[in-house]
Amino acid sequence: SGGIGNHIDRAAGAEHSYRHSDASQRHLNKNYELTKYCQMPLHEAITARIAEGYTQNKAIRKDAVKYCTHVLTGSHEEMKAIFSKPDTAELWIKANRHFVEQEFGKDNILRFTLHMDEKTPHLHVVTVPLTSDGRLSAKEMIGNRQQMQSRQDRYSEAMQEFGLKRGEKSTGVSHESAREYYSRI
Repeated sequence: SGGIGNHIDRAAGAEHSYRHSDASQRHLNKNYELTKYCQMPLHEAITARIAEGYTQNKAIRKDAVKYCTHVLTGSHEEMKAIFSKPDTAELWIKANRHFVEQEFGKDNILRFTLHMDEKTPHLHVVTVPLTSDGRLSAKEMIGNRQQMQSRQDRYSEAMQEFGLKRGEKSTGVSHESAREYYSRI
């Protein structure tokens, strides 16, 4: 969580994690403090939320998924249009907040951060996959490929009022790491 936390929070001394950001625009970024965890360093927030919300008797597996990251955005052109009007931008942020709270539970949100210092405005969200009955289960909270596609469909429906449309399904494109992407470009 240190690397992604440094990137999202724009941590001093970890500039290598956000090289592509524009320092002159950094003051436009905003960390929304939706929960008390949004004020803590990310690794501490993860530990604190799990300690508070995990209610099972058995120990958490060492290889358990303890947090999930989400990036909420649209195409560059669509996001520039949304952010060209402050009222529309604020409505988009509120709609995203509502979506994330419904999907993952408000108490499970550790970060809800707007980045305006990169090419395309976007939100970074970090959640802990705690179920309503106090289990730590990324499998249940995130789901399989079909459930993730269904979530993307729901997101598209929630963002229709902003002119955002669902991307293509099942394109066959494989994910590449940030390192692979930057070496390619």
